[in-house]
Amino acid sequence: MIHLTLPIPPSINCAYAGFPKRHKSNDYKKWEILARNALKTQEKYSIEWDKWLNAMYILHTDLHYKNGNKKVIDVANFEKLTSDFLSHEIPWFADHKIMSITMLKRQKESEDFIEILVDELEI
Repeated sequence: MIHLTLPIPPSINCAYAGFPKRHKSNDYKKWEILARNALKTQEKYSIEWDKWLNAMYILHTDLHYKNGNKKVIDVANFEKLTSDFLSHEIPWFADHKIMSITMLKRQKESEDFIEILVDELEI
């Protein structure tokens, strides 16, 4: 199994700016730099090009506000930017190869981050 950690991307709702011509927001551009730097420090992995993938994305962040109310966090809003980034930065990863995906959120222990677990599917 492949294990990666990246900073949490901006929500897809905040990733693009401009109308009518959309472009990456400054937050998105900053996150890409941070994510690229984080990826450089991690173990290098390889998967056969034609394999289907099983992916799990775990968002580690605060799940509650300070007053105890639950935060509104749609974990799916963070998947697309992460998948697109990995598709551009890792030769063997392509989001169209993901056959199954699981998205979770967990209470962070210290810093916010997104954990990505990927393995090959034998079909």
